[in-house]
Amino acid sequence: MNKHFYTVPWILCLVVLLGGCGRELQQQQAFESFLQKEVIPRNSGILIPNMSTRKKLGVYALHYDVIVEYNKVVLEKVCKPLEKLQRDYQDAMKPEASVEERRKAIIEHRRAIRALEVALDKELAWTESEIAKLDQPDELRKVYTLAVEKHIRIPAKAFKAMVPANEKMMNKNLDLLDFIAANKGKVEIKDGQIQVDGKKDKDQATLNRLREMQDEIIKMAKAIQTQHNEFTRQLISK
Repeated sequence: MNKHFYTVPWILCLVVLLGGCGRELQQQQAFESFLQKEVIPRNSGILIPNMSTRKKLGVYALHYDVIVEYNKVVLEKVCKPLEKLQRDYQDAMKPEASVEERRKAIIEHRRAIRALEVALDKELAWTESEIAKLDQPDELRKVYTLAVEKHIRIPAKAFKAMVPANEKMMNKNLDLLDFIAANKGKVEIKDGQIQVDGKKDKDQATLNRLREMQDEIIKMAKAIQTQHNEFTRQLISK
């Protein structure tokens, strides 16, 4: 009788443990499915799970929160300031702006972009440290890493590639302003356009060089816009 009396609690404990393991496995499978079907294929914005989905994910909802919180912070500290920087830069390059005003705007824009990279690096480092702390089975870790690559690391790489590219373009813009200043009287900015006085400028080489510099800057700007789109496309939460 005593043996049976003491055996019952152990049996109950075993049932509870098995029940707990079963729930954790279900949550793990639900999270893997969620990542594979809803998160990784998503090409625009971060999916915010509703309460019903979070309940199915259980503890793993907190793992997904690491991705979501990173994107929310970067959206506020990097993406939105970047958009404002671009608007301010365009405003500063208004048609009536002088060469010196344009030079000042270019230098400030270059400095501000570097500051945003510092902010991104800080958030990225903190997030990577949080990811490293997560306790995940190997199979789940593989799937989770794919989601991290898609929505954290690849966009971050796009931004970090954009910074030196932007700096190079800003330097080219400064070179262009130096060219205009060196050819004062032949080349001028009028109504927001760089123009060459055909009457004063008999040297076709001046006009050719001007066009080369402008074409190079336009090509750089297009490449930077592609990197910018890759960065912001994954960040805007929906």
